Amino acid sequence: MNNPLEKLEVFPWNENLDTGIAIIDEQHKRLVLLLNQLADTLVRGNVVEINDIFTKLTQYAEFHFETEEVIWAEHFGDDSWLSSHQLSHSSFLPKVLELKENGSTQSHTEVIERIILFLIRWLAFHILDSDKRMAYFIQYRNKDLSFDDAKIAADKKMSGSIRLVIETVMRMYDSLSSTTLKLMRESHERLAIEKELHKANKQLLKANLRLEALAITDQLTDLHNRRHFNNVFTRELKRAKRDKIPLALIMLDIDHFKKVNDHLGHSAGDRVLIQVSQKLKEICHRPGDFPFRLGGEEFCILAANLNHQGTVEFAEIIRKEIEDLNIPVQHSSTQQYLTVSVGCVTQIPGKTDTIDSFMSVADIRLYKAKELGRNRVICST
Repeated sequence: MNNPLEKLEVFPWNENLDTGIAIIDEQHKRLVLLLNQLADTLVRGNVVEINDIFTKLTQYAEFHFETEEVIWAEHFGDDSWLSSHQLSHSSFLPKVLELKENGSTQSHTEVIERIILFLIRWLAFHILDSDKRMAYFIQYRNKDLSFDDAKIAADKKMSGSIRLVIETVMRMYDSLSSTTLKLMRESHERLAIEKELHKANKQLLKANLRLEALAITDQLTDLHNRRHFNNVFTRELKRAKRDKIPLALIMLDIDHFKKVNDHLGHSAGDRVLIQVSQKLKEICHRPGDFPFRLGGEEFCILAANLNHQGTVEFAEIIRKEIEDLNIPVQHSSTQQYLTVSVGCVTQIPGKTDTIDSFMSVADIRLYKAKELGRNRVICST
């Protein structure tokens, strides 16, 4: 997400602010950068950041004043222009501190905003009026004008229409700075709201996904349920018809499961269902293998692109793996461990084939397996 605040400045630098003295212009730009950073932190409302940038700004201003006065002193000596300039520098920090102290009844944000607006006006006026005037003086001195003539020429340069331009620019900066601060604050608030909305949308999406997962999942076994079976079967049946590939349906039923519940209780029966389900998940590792619990003790696997021989082998693996779980059966004298009976069908579906037609064939073969003694696989008529 792009941040519009990165493009906003309360004090945009303009080449007309250049004095022509490289080190002074470089330091002015640094002061303007810190001023814009202070405005940015003000909008974000981080008090620690605000105080940190504010300290850097005031410290750098003092450093700049010292550098600037050394340069001016080389050219002005003890002239009144220098003393006036020094007085302006010396009044800067006390004025800032006064604004800060007089704002005790205001919020921290309001105080810093007032200071920012003062700094913008003070710095712009100081550069445009005082620093530019003294820079013009140096330029005229470099053209071999006398000291007094250079001062007169610099004053003339800064008078008249130039003075009106300065006042116009100052009013523009005042208006621009206030408007920009307001815009930055509104943009920051909008970004904060968008961030919260984005977070809420993500949470809502996660909640919806959880609800969707719950709607298609059997809560006991964590396998997909009958509802999802119908959806997946419809999709895979269309795909098998279109691509002319075989589709296998393997149905299995736990042998004598009612006796498990009757003799050991429903909690024990639930544990058996969970164990069988976990084993089915382990066995169905191909991307096209889909295990489901249809209800009660009845399960099925839908397997895409599996021919008759592959289906027989897969169904036999399922039967054997579940028997090898070695879940003891205490209610039967004929079998030691829990088993399943399996009925399956696989074919390239034709135009008239449906879920019901597949289910009907697989169901007939499942009950045939039970009639023949259970714990077996029937994959043909």
